[in-house]
Amino acid sequence: MNKPAKQVIRNKIMEQCPWAKGHKIEQVISPVDSIEIYAVRRKDGDNTYFLKTDKYLNSCFASNYWRLDDFRNSLDYMSDCPDSVLRAMNKDNGGGYWTKRQVIDKLLEIKSGSKTALDEVMARLNWEDENETRYKISREIAENRIGRKVSEY
Repeated sequence: MNKPAKQVIRNKIMEQCPWAKGHKIEQVISPVDSIEIYAVRRKDGDNTYFLKTDKYLNSCFASNYWRLDDFRNSLDYMSDCPDSVLRAMNKDNGGGYWTKRQVIDKLLEIKSGSKTALDEVMARLNWEDENETRYKISREIAENRIGRKVSEY
């Protein structure tokens, strides 16, 4: 379960993002010891996340419809951020993705002879792949981002 963030962290987050005052700030369970995850909860579901490594607190933004790629893009300066951290944030934000640990646990169940675990893993990972491509940006936004016209087909 997520737990409220310590006051020291809350103060640092509110210093970086003054609008966080009055919002719930929680610590999300991180899959790795070296990175702490904090979430500022907003009523519209578009949470803001802060990743703490050593003494640095980096912000990244999310919405109900973000994909893992969106998070990677907002973490360009933190190239060594493991996928499992992104997945933990996605799951926390309602994405429902399995962490790497959950996938490994299911694969171990398969190895030990479970009849249903393989179907469960395949169905789950297929759902994740489909969900990754469900939300597309408009052509206008895409053209604006890449700086040229995109082909129509």
